[in-house]
Amino acid sequence: MERLLLVDLLRTVSIGLVLAVHLHGSGRIDTHASGRWNALAENGSYGVYVFFVLSGFLISRQIFAKDFSRRADAVRFWVRRVARIWPLVALTCLIGATMLAAVANSPASAFCFRRVDSRLDLTFWLSIPTFTLNWLRILRSNVVGGWGLHWDILWSLAIEEQFYLFYPLLVLLARPRWKLLVGLLALVAAGGLFDAFLYHQGLRSFLWLTTNSAMGFASLALGCLAFLAYQRLGTLPVARRLRWPALALGTTLAVLSYRKLSLSDPLNCIAGPLLLSLGVATIVAFCADLLGTYREGQPRSWLVLPGKLSFACYLLHPLALFLLWQPLTGQNVWLAFAALSAATVGLAQLSWTLFEEPARKAILRRLMPRVAA
Repeated sequence: MERLLLVDLLRTVSIGLVLAVHLHGSGRIDTHASGRWNALAENGSYGVYVFFVLSGFLISRQIFAKDFSRRADAVRFWVRRVARIWPLVALTCLIGATMLAAVANSPASAFCFRRVDSRLDLTFWLSIPTFTLNWLRILRSNVVGGWGLHWDILWSLAIEEQFYLFYPLLVLLARPRWKLLVGLLALVAAGGLFDAFLYHQGLRSFLWLTTNSAMGFASLALGCLAFLAYQRLGTLPVARRLRWPALALGTTLAVLSYRKLSLSDPLNCIAGPLLLSLGVATIVAFCADLLGTYREGQPRSWLVLPGKLSFACYLLHPLALFLLWQPLTGQNVWLAFAALSAATVGLAQLSWTLFEEPARKAILRRLMPRVAA
């Protein structure tokens, strides 16, 4: 399937925002040195919600590219998901466990791999393969501040895999199509209502309001709805006339949410992710093919590469930050950001070429024939 250039560029933006906020929080740079940098980095956690929307869009594109009407189609989806996700998750755990065992205590190791107050017990380790770490992190937020960046970022992966466990079943059961639309809209509404309930109950921390599954599901569902809209709009002549107004509206909504709704305010933690996700969903629903498509391996701008490798960039950037901890100290913020970005993309490319892609193909060769049988 051809890749959509605009979507990969937006994924580059999303991983860039995540890198910025974690570099910002590491203390390696002077965060008071640049007002523009602060405007970029302080709300970088929104980058995860950009990725949620794009992920829902792309997974729906994959599902609806072929007839998806049998239980075997859902099983094949899950096998492909295992082949895509599990090799890098296993590698991430191996890297993290090695660093825990081999690296002496230091500010770098504490930030990236093990906070001094962390509890890396059996419950923690089981939460990774069961994709429940986001809830464990929330429930332990009053006891510990986290486990270290390398582990803390797995909250978003947990939410994605929870969603993709039942989404194929929703597609199979929700026929005709309007039932699927109603189900996805219900998930969007549930995200806002659940957060409003948490707020009313006094659970107003960043973790409670932004890393719970309901809010993540809302953004993923908006991405799925964006693809269904994109698929339908492609058959309507009026869609091209609406493209530029929709791009302007979606961009304005996303940028204003990012700039004006600081996630340090609990109320913004409810409205901000939903509004930003709606803005991104509007962009891809009308404009996903605006910049055209390209095939895997086809030469493209280097700006596309972080987007193509965004999953590995996300999981491996704590390692890159650890390796660059001393060289980044006191550097110009933009130079430090460029260095961290380059190192992260380099690690991600090595991981994909040398391990993830060979492992993915091996898993598919072993499991897909069994599904077909």
